Amino acid sequence: MNKFRTISIVLSMLALLGLGSCNDDDVDGLGSAIIGPGTVYTRISTSGSLTSLDAALNTATGDLPSTLEGTGPFTVFAPTDVAFTALAESLGFESNDDRSAADAMLADIDPSLLSEILTYHVVPGTLEASSLSDGASLTTVLGDDLSVVVTADGEVQLLDATKLSQTNPVSNVSQPNGYADNGIVHFIDKVLLPQAAIEALNFDTRPSILEWAKGTEDLSLFAIAIDTAGLADALVELDTARLLAPNNQAFEDLFTALGSDYNSFEDFDNDVEKSLLADVLSYHVLKPVDGSIDLMEGAAETLLEDNTVEVTGVAGGFEFGDATPISAATVTADIDAKNGFVNIIDKVLLPQAALDFMALLESDDLATTVGSTPQLSVLAEALAQTNLEEIFEDLTNVQDTTATNFSYHMPATVFAPTDAAFADLFDALGPDYTSIASFDTDEEKELLSEILLYHVLEGKIASGDLEAGAVTTVSENDIEIISVIGTENFVIGDATNDINANITTPDVFARNGVAHIIDKVLLPKSAIDFINSME
Repeated sequence: MNKFRTISIVLSMLALLGLGSCNDDDVDGLGSAIIGPGTVYTRISTSGSLTSLDAALNTATGDLPSTLEGTGPFTVFAPTDVAFTALAESLGFESNDDRSAADAMLADIDPSLLSEILTYHVVPGTLEASSLSDGASLTTVLGDDLSVVVTADGEVQLLDATKLSQTNPVSNVSQPNGYADNGIVHFIDKVLLPQAAIEALNFDTRPSILEWAKGTEDLSLFAIAIDTAGLADALVELDTARLLAPNNQAFEDLFTALGSDYNSFEDFDNDVEKSLLADVLSYHVLKPVDGSIDLMEGAAETLLEDNTVEVTGVAGGFEFGDATPISAATVTADIDAKNGFVNIIDKVLLPQAALDFMALLESDDLATTVGSTPQLSVLAEALAQTNLEEIFEDLTNVQDTTATNFSYHMPATVFAPTDAAFADLFDALGPDYTSIASFDTDEEKELLSEILLYHVLEGKIASGDLEAGAVTTVSENDIEIISVIGTENFVIGDATNDINANITTPDVFARNGVAHIIDKVLLPKSAIDFINSME
């Protein structure tokens, strides 16, 4: 007897035993308001999102449309057109001007095999989405089982025979409860494959590089790092590569090296930190050489541009060298992935950018740098007199209260006048001003504060990155960066428009910026007006 005629008879008998069709309330649901009552096949054939499924039902052996027009009841998990396209493309079919990848697959596939795949999407009875419980097993008309997953958000997912311990390629119920006279239809976003179809299609069930990283217990911190850095899409798009995946202990060691401000990836909470983390992870992806990802001794190019990892052969395998003196050893080698290989390693590899970042964490802030520089002692007094030490500690401290580590990611540039420069200012102001302590009224302190902020730019600008032109300071007044003709040096012009400040010591780096020591106190117009009012 034909297999699918047998299925129809069995399902009809189940209906007579009490699994009757859904009641009138079901039929009169939202779906029927749109297309009217009908069978589950009617629901499929009239849906603009299920055209590939309809074509598949009519291509497969066994006259499945007639079966789905029968008494039932049936619960049909209906893959959308997008799901069929994804399956077709994963099997190597391509779209062209004449037909889609899904149509090409349906024209090529064995109709009997297609029938097995399609009947794997049908379960006897009427199962509403709300009746599906997490961990439940559903026996399909084919005879093989599907596993149900219900997420914490109540979303329903199905696991087919492609499920492995390292990955769960779920099929999500994207549109539930399409009620019909003889059952119910749930739209899903993946074509479900039974084991026989996997074998017949030679379907590659190996996890991808990303799935290995996210499905391996000892790589759980690596998986969190990938999400924190926003690198998942980049790993998905890799055609072929070798991933050097640090294990959990390796990341714990990294947190220890970074210091007490970094205890988890939640502490990477601003754009600079996340960008750095993305660079570090990209440094763990080795590019293929001439199409091969076999390990060879020497410098291996990574996904982080202009950065290489040194591959060294050792007894029984390879070690991997970074910008530090300590190499990473292989814990597990050559894990076979769909788009490459994964090597689990015992150390987070660090490019030079990461070492520079760590050195930055250990350096002083601008306030400490100013206070510890002998020729800037008067500037330090001025900061204390105006309560601006906090600004120099972190220009953005009062603006960003959400970040846990903020003393470097929005840095400042300070043109720092020497003690001699302040002495010249006191002379210009007259005998009533002999030190910073002379600025003792609220009006004078406000003026001094404006003068100090007139020396501060947002952003870390090294001397080599200075460009000629007007620049707005934190005081919201402009200074002029002026190139010295015939040299690579710059001088700084203020509102006096006559005497410029020379940079005597450039590039005194601090954790939250850089100071350039200058030989003149820069004066905004308000300070000049103040001086003129005293004459």
